[in-house]
Amino acid sequence: MKRSYLVVIILIFISYHLLFTTYLRPGQHGNPITIGINEWTGYDPFIVANKVGLFNKNNILVEVKRFASATDEIEALKNGQIQGGGFTLDEVFTIVDSGFKGHIVLVIDYSMGGDMLIGQKEVTSVRHLAGKTIGFEGSVVGEFLLDRALRKNYIKRNNVELIDIPADKWLSAFKQKNIDALVCFNPVAAQLLGNYEGNLLFSSADMPYEIIDVLFFSESFYKNNQIAITKILKTWFDALRYIDTHLDEAAGIISVEKNISPEIYKAGLNGFLAPDLVANKAILNSKSDENIFKYSQVIVDFMLSEGLLSQRINTEDIFRPETLFALEPKSAR
Repeated sequence: MKRSYLVVIILIFISYHLLFTTYLRPGQHGNPITIGINEWTGYDPFIVANKVGLFNKNNILVEVKRFASATDEIEALKNGQIQGGGFTLDEVFTIVDSGFKGHIVLVIDYSMGGDMLIGQKEVTSVRHLAGKTIGFEGSVVGEFLLDRALRKNYIKRNNVELIDIPADKWLSAFKQKNIDALVCFNPVAAQLLGNYEGNLLFSSADMPYEIIDVLFFSESFYKNNQIAITKILKTWFDALRYIDTHLDEAAGIISVEKNISPEIYKAGLNGFLAPDLVANKAILNSKSDENIFKYSQVIVDFMLSEGLLSQRINTEDIFRPETLFALEPKSAR
């Protein structure tokens, strides 16, 4: 009798334990995985995936949280408010250099013109910026692109005045002509060119494959949730395919979410290259000619030269392709 009673108690305990742990597992039931993004057009597939139910289709519960600036998103990651997010590679290096541990699981895109230096109507060349004011968010990407533009046109940094302007203030600062030029990215850049007589002076198309966006998760989350991450990656590629085959619907979703026209969204798609699964596997393969370890050193070198890193980053510790390689090509079509 005592033995039977003990068995029942054990079975009840196991049942409650299984129910409790299943319920609390990230990405299931009432426990969503939170992914942060800012307003860069390259991150929009996450919004589309959320709106058309692609996460649910892949049996993963995800909340996409949007931030007005990368600075706010980084703080949210460090504070545990999000488990991961879309960041530029230099932002990840800054995060890691601060002591935060995490891993990159996906190359989201290469900026191929989507990051721009745009001048007011009367500013038609980078050389016209000597003695002028330039707005930027204070990010490494902004400095990186601006440094290239100025060097190419033989203008020293101390010959321009830099003004730190948060991304959510870019439009108003340009419209009010508080600055002579602005370092920005799509969709704001496309709006300035299309609606406010801005002039394109320089862009990431002039420095291809050097501004890179990635998906980055905290180390603690990565270690315990690799199956969930693989489902998120599958959803990402499903979203890319959805946008490719349902462009008008995707443009309609983003235009409502971001309060822009569908045409502005579509124009922004020309500013970046989003690698598919096969390309991503090559990028994250250290033996491939296209590997990210090689391209990332350009950014590391720049950050070291500007005193933005305390030491050289060991990229082999940061990039983790395991969850990506768990996907078969046919599963991400």
